[in-house]
Amino acid sequence: MKKFWLSEKMLANAFWNALECSAMIGDAKSDAKLVASKTSPLVKKFPSIAGSISLDSSFYLWLVTKYFSPSNICEIGTYIGRSTLIMALASADSLKLLSTCDGTFDCLDLTSFKKISSSDQKNKSVEKIRYFGKTMSTDMLKTLREDKINIDFVFIDGRISNNDCEILREITTKDAILLIDDFEGVEKGVMNAMMLRTFFPNYLLLEPPIIGGRRDRLNLAVLIPSSIINVSRQQSLPVEM
Repeated sequence: MKKFWLSEKMLANAFWNALECSAMIGDAKSDAKLVASKTSPLVKKFPSIAGSISLDSSFYLWLVTKYFSPSNICEIGTYIGRSTLIMALASADSLKLLSTCDGTFDCLDLTSFKKISSSDQKNKSVEKIRYFGKTMSTDMLKTLREDKINIDFVFIDGRISNNDCEILREITTKDAILLIDDFEGVEKGVMNAMMLRTFFPNYLLLEPPIIGGRRDRLNLAVLIPSSIINVSRQQSLPVEM
């Protein structure tokens, strides 16, 4: 009997569509706008050609983070901390530690965001951010390995190396979620994803969602372990968060 095949593209469409049907859409938009407004002054103070993640990317990053509710997050590429804060707020109910580094900048002043939200729980999550300013990703990852931190959620918005991938394979849980920004054309995100796939062979690549018929408005991709994918008999399956 022949096998029935689903492409990664088909799975990606189902994944993003499910998240877009979440009852948490309002919270995602609210937090994305909040973080954008709070961090915008830093863009002028610390200009960068690469820039920070967009409002659309923040929105989807919030949804992915909220759905998987990670305990230990690792981020490579902090810049002004927009993605950092989004993940902290989205995982407020589950977060133990969020470690983030930037090899170029040291511009994240966490004291400025202690009261970022009207929610005490979300404000407490900001206190769980461990910032490695002007620290290369390999050095931060080595520290996490020495501290025996089991990472279950990774967000990459910087160039990584084979050494980084080797350490990530050591310190991540078997069902860890890997997110890659700048996944388009010949950008660093595509190279990062291809490199990670050699170290995580049982992971599936979910390309960025299409917004308004266009994919160029968002460049957030996800590497997800095939072992956590399940099929439901229900015709429609609401996403619980």
